[in-house]
Amino acid sequence: MSIQTLWDAPKRTTVRVTELVAGLNPLVVNRLREMGLEPGQLLESFGRGPFNGPVVVQIQDCVYTLEQQIAQQILITPQP
Repeated sequence: MSIQTLWDAPKRTTVRVTELVAGLNPLVVNRLREMGLEPGQLLESFGRGPFNGPVVVQIQDCVYTLEQQIAQQILITPQP
């Protein structure tokens, strides 16, 4: 199985965050954790905006957008 990032998550799928890639800015990591986006968390991907726009995800009852450079640093595992 290849490594997938949140940026690669198919539209309307549930995924589990497996890892935040080392080297992310600590301020970004803190913000992601405040959002609830940390290893073990389930979230739903709603896909990307047009023209490589941000990826839209739902974590519990909140919806967030993440830029490509951040979404590519979040490793995921698709869930059945």
